[in-house]
Amino acid sequence: MVGRPQWAAAMLRGMGTGRGSRAGGVCDRSRRVWFVAGLAVLAVGDSLAFDNPDHPRIAILGTQSESASFRAYASPFRSVGYPVRRVTPDELGTLESSVLVVPRVEALLLGAEACRAIAAFVNGGGRLVTAGSSPLSRAFGIKFADKKIEVSTIKEARAPGLAIRWGTGCAFRPFTLPSPGRVFAWTSHGRHAIVSSFRYGRGAVLFLGVELGDEGTVGYGRFPYVLQAVGETFGIGPPAAVHRLTAYADIGDHRGEDPLSVARTWYGRGIREVHLGAWDAFDANEATLSGLIAACHRYGILVYAWLEPPEISTAFWDANPSWREKTATGTDAHVDWRRLMALNLPECFTAVARGWQTMVERFNWDGVDLAELYYESPSGLEAPELFTPMNRLVREEFARQAGFDPREIFVESAGHFWRNDPRALQAFLEYRRVKVVELHSQLMALLVSAREKKPHIDLVLTLVDALYDTSMRDRIAIDTARITALVVKDSFALQVEDPYTLWALGPERYARIASDYKRLVGPGERLSIDINVVRRGGDVVPTSQQTGLELYRLVSEALGAFPKVCVYSEGTIYPQDFGMLPSALASATTVEPQGGGGTIVESQDGVDLATDQRPRTVRVDGSPWPAVRPGAVLVPRGRHLVESNPEVPAGGELRLREINAVLLGASEGRDALTVHYVSPARAFLTVSFHPAWAEVDGRLATPAVEANEDGFVVAAPRGEHTIQLFRKSDPSRDGD
Repeated sequence: MVGRPQWAAAMLRGMGTGRGSRAGGVCDRSRRVWFVAGLAVLAVGDSLAFDNPDHPRIAILGTQSESASFRAYASPFRSVGYPVRRVTPDELGTLESSVLVVPRVEALLLGAEACRAIAAFVNGGGRLVTAGSSPLSRAFGIKFADKKIEVSTIKEARAPGLAIRWGTGCAFRPFTLPSPGRVFAWTSHGRHAIVSSFRYGRGAVLFLGVELGDEGTVGYGRFPYVLQAVGETFGIGPPAAVHRLTAYADIGDHRGEDPLSVARTWYGRGIREVHLGAWDAFDANEATLSGLIAACHRYGILVYAWLEPPEISTAFWDANPSWREKTATGTDAHVDWRRLMALNLPECFTAVARGWQTMVERFNWDGVDLAELYYESPSGLEAPELFTPMNRLVREEFARQAGFDPREIFVESAGHFWRNDPRALQAFLEYRRVKVVELHSQLMALLVSAREKKPHIDLVLTLVDALYDTSMRDRIAIDTARITALVVKDSFALQVEDPYTLWALGPERYARIASDYKRLVGPGERLSIDINVVRRGGDVVPTSQQTGLELYRLVSEALGAFPKVCVYSEGTIYPQDFGMLPSALASATTVEPQGGGGTIVESQDGVDLATDQRPRTVRVDGSPWPAVRPGAVLVPRGRHLVESNPEVPAGGELRLREINAVLLGASEGRDALTVHYVSPARAFLTVSFHPAWAEVDGRLATPAVEANEDGFVVAAPRGEHTIQLFRKSDPSRDGD
């Protein structure tokens, strides 16, 4: 088991670390035919897609914007950035390029005239999503069985092995479509189609056998992949995306794989920052690790060394048995996957410091993530076999302070047994918290020193939250206020990780967590949240691991509270989820079509505005704009008018095709591309040409340049800068 503390590892047991062993793994099902309830239907890979390069709005029919049915449909669409509006029956003539959504509760109220108007809209090329037996669904020729069945579990075509369980059963009336269609989901028992699409005239209908969500799940409780079904039925997608996903990764999950293949896969999934497990960097094969870092840089992916003290490495544990941490029962502290070292021992700390300094200097890291430094265990005092620290020096030092051996706290017959002497217990718990603060201070100072030699390195501290679930303060010895003060002092970015006790809660918790930490570190500090995407214990629905709508909503809500989101991990997220994660990262973006090819785009950190694949001339705020690639316009931070005309030849050859930093501006000269950006770490710019030379803030620079399938990747310095990339050699420099 790798890559998370004990609570995550416990949830992940049985999954394995290889990608093929994940629940819901995807095999190649393109062009197969599924037989559902006796009907031959198209499988994933076939499409009813239309050529719709527009940015459609989602128009939800309803009389009240705060109704449960409106929220159940609006929340999923908004989680990936679709513009959503409410329409009344009187506004059905104003739909234009909208996708019309008619919840069943609203469809039951429609008269014959309204049903005919909606049918005419779809017949003329419109797009409709509706649910259940109603006058509207019957108007489209859908026929329903006389007898209802109870449904509580379903199967999805994208992941037929994934268990999808509803919180409460639902009465469902099996149906027959008016023409052959496509089935996206079916009932586990009886294999009745429950999410299907079909053509109707020039348009199409996506039909749900029951409503999208129940009262408790705000739309995500029944059909995890309904947004993919919408996209494939209507040939549309969310209007914007942010291809800058940050994810944890363990090199152990990719042993024996070609580094370029691994990096290419991460790149294709929108990952642009990887926090790579470095606990084996003490004894890692240098060529393997260096090769993976170099491959990531070739694809414009930042690589951070992910450190997990008191875990150092397996080789370090094996070589130094006298430095191993001890539990309250006196055993070596091998707690779940982590082999914990006694970093308070001076000789142990010195060896670790020397090894880390060498590791930071030896590899071409873009940053370091000092993560999850705490004492065990989340299980608390009831599990003395896991409780730390209890090494020799801890016992001696505390005994001098308090007058007794802390081991006595766990001996039932002793006078200081924790159930009988709460003052003794509190004294030791406070001692642990002080020691964790001291270790943070020492290790953070060590990394600050390393950054003096490699100033391009970014530093991140990942801290397990102990403010929302205050029991973690005692269980894992976290003093949040004192540790966050060190973050501000040493200019680290702070990443908050919510403990496993909160994983079953809704994403509403992120607003409270963010508010707590903003008060501690101040509004100007860099703050992010770490979302654990893993199998959860307990009675969770609709899936044991967050996927589809639930995952997109988690990311979207988290970004509403935190400036940045990191996910654990690239190896646990289901492959079918990566496609829409970039849109979830852009869900706060405002996209307002203006007509005539113009669109107002407003974003916090810049986005990719979706277009079709045709070459086009683009202007931003009235000026020619070179930051484009097939399928997207790279829009800078802030509010801008984007004008795109595919009828006019694109012109110009100097293009910025991608950037992993926040884009602030760009322009194209006759022989130079100018880009203004800001980034806490190195910035990678993918351009359409090989620069002959460059200037950064007006000074000659020699950035590293790598080539990949999409162009040439240029490494630029961290911070806010203006870089100019020149296509031709400067004659004045010839012969220098």
